[in-house]
Amino acid sequence: MGGRNLEIVVGTNEEYLLGYQLKTTKDGSIRLQQTYANHSHMGSVRQVAVVGNSLVSGSADEVIRIFNLHSRSEEGSIMEHQGTITHLSFYGTKHLFSASEDGKICIFNKKKKWKCEKTLKGHRGPVSSVSVHPSGKLALSVGKDRTMYTWNLIKGRKAYITNLKSAADSVKWSPAGTHYLLVRGSCVEVYLVESAKLLHTVDFKQAISVITFITDELIAVGGEGQNISLYDIGSGGIEMLQWEAHKMRVKCICVLPWVSSATSQVYLASGSSDGTIKIWKLDLLLLSKPKLLGEVNTTCRIICMDAYPSPSKPTSASYVDSTKEKKQENIVEKVNDKGMQDEEDDVEFETFDDGDDVEDEELEEDDDVEDELDEEEDMEDELLEEEYDVEWDDEDLEDNDDNDILELEEQDVMEEEDKNCNKFNNPEKKKEKVKFREKVSNTGTRTGQAAKTSTQRKNKIKDNKRKSVEAAVSMSSSKKKKSV
Repeated sequence: MGGRNLEIVVGTNEEYLLGYQLKTTKDGSIRLQQTYANHSHMGSVRQVAVVGNSLVSGSADEVIRIFNLHSRSEEGSIMEHQGTITHLSFYGTKHLFSASEDGKICIFNKKKKWKCEKTLKGHRGPVSSVSVHPSGKLALSVGKDRTMYTWNLIKGRKAYITNLKSAADSVKWSPAGTHYLLVRGSCVEVYLVESAKLLHTVDFKQAISVITFITDELIAVGGEGQNISLYDIGSGGIEMLQWEAHKMRVKCICVLPWVSSATSQVYLASGSSDGTIKIWKLDLLLLSKPKLLGEVNTTCRIICMDAYPSPSKPTSASYVDSTKEKKQENIVEKVNDKGMQDEEDDVEFETFDDGDDVEDEELEEDDDVEDELDEEEDMEDELLEEEYDVEWDDEDLEDNDDNDILELEEQDVMEEEDKNCNKFNNPEKKKEKVKFREKVSNTGTRTGQAAKTSTQRKNKIKDNKRKSVEAAVSMSSSKKKKSV
């Protein structure tokens, strides 16, 4: 069968873009496996087109969205139109043509970051369809204003205006550029370019929704009915084949770019309002009923379709929704710009945060130990007060990193003792704390060490306090003796 893998993208009335990869089984049938689903649009998806790794979609929300098929991500959006997008197609690999109900036709350059290089204005109503000649020099457009415009793409301006008896639904050039087709209602009108005359009309009997060229003279037509018909426009528009393809109206038909060992075999994909995508194998020599190779029910109402070679290494099963995953997109952009450095920074930051959490827990344990020691100290202070008949203020002893000062309440004792009292303004304390924390972090015995060190520090302060009290009491006694 095919020499390469293919994917099909469909736009739905439920505002979704759905992608399906075609996989051939051993028995020759085809299995359609869903590869992505995107809900970036806020209206029904009316048009899709693919070139290279770029997928564009147009919607009733007046926005054209751009996706990267390789990374499965949205690259941006175009808001050049003020109406429902009615047409999207690529010419070559870099030019995108769009049309809208606002009456404008825009030409974007993919190589220049989707810059709008030209806006063609002429229609006085919604533009229904645009078709570019294979040479790229001319384009035809039809609209609701019952006119057909011929555009000179070299000069970027209109060349001719043709008034029509009724509005045309679509226009399409033949692959060779020798004919063009106008669709109006249930009829297909075939025109010859050289004479610009109507050659013949094909009546499909039902409103037409899609026309696809299979060869330069063979077209496939689908519409409000359940059938797909093949017509030979080179032989007066004779119907060559018709078969029942779907249960509801046929909305899109696409020729798959598969390479077959038999040159007469063609593979078609069709989509319907019944939600199904079907793959057909058609033999152009026999022109018998095509063989159904595979199908899938999307459970959505399909509006448009395109097919393209599957990306070699798809990286995700779904597109990233820009409106819901902006934070994730920002992270991806940073990694792309700075390489793996950001990831290393993230790891370091997380490790640093974990360390903080551990240190906070250890500090809380230290605080609990110190609280217990403070309670013991209060009890010993009461004993000292009873023994030496001395009272202490609530803030007599302040133990902090900046200054630890011992104060006595009685003024006469403080005046005499001020010269001799020990002021704990020792810078070695800070060093001890730093060494203490480093030692605990390395050995993992912070709680025990904290209790031991804190106890030693408290004992030292208490000893100094006891000595100060004794000295104060001694001085007071000597003063009393002298006075007597």
